[in-house]
Amino acid sequence: MNEQIKNIIFDWGGVLIDLNLEGCISAFEQAGAVNVRDLLTGTNELGFFRDYECGKISTPEFREAIRKHISKPLTDEEIDRMWNMELLTIPEEKLQLLAELSKHYRLFLLSNTNELHWEYGYKNAFCRNGKDYTMYFEHIFLSYRMHLSKPDPAIFQRVLQEASLQPAETLFIDDAETNCLAAASTGMQATHYIPGTNLGELFK
Repeated sequence: MNEQIKNIIFDWGGVLIDLNLEGCISAFEQAGAVNVRDLLTGTNELGFFRDYECGKISTPEFREAIRKHISKPLTDEEIDRMWNMELLTIPEEKLQLLAELSKHYRLFLLSNTNELHWEYGYKNAFCRNGKDYTMYFEHIFLSYRMHLSKPDPAIFQRVLQEASLQPAETLFIDDAETNCLAAASTGMQATHYIPGTNLGELFK
């Protein structure tokens, strides 16, 4: 890795936490959702899913959008269960990698996510063995709180500004190539991570 790098910004879904997008989509389809595959991509969502992750609609409004889309009176619990099926866990070796990297770099998290996914994923993936692994991140940037989302270059510029980072000293890692290109347009170095490969190899 470039010796100039002092800061690392990680994407969350697909890079750190494993995803089960197919399971989530199948659950919605079985409930009666149509064209859900056109809206859910696992990286940069579309339609009301995108509105939710950009904070344009609240969690209750998101649930109502699901009910309207499916035309069924699903309970909040049923919707939350199907929606959270997309999230699995963070492999232990990646948590150990974060712990080691935090000794040498300033670490940040930047995710296109939403309130339900973050609250569920944070509790089930980051909090483990009595440790809160979010403590390794100097700051966590979430799209639904920022009202911005990748690949809009504005979200990267906001991160650089709020964290007082120099672009040339900052590495961004994401599983969506379009997001990496957007990050690179702001002067950051960017690496496209392929889910399932060894994340630690990027730092050797």
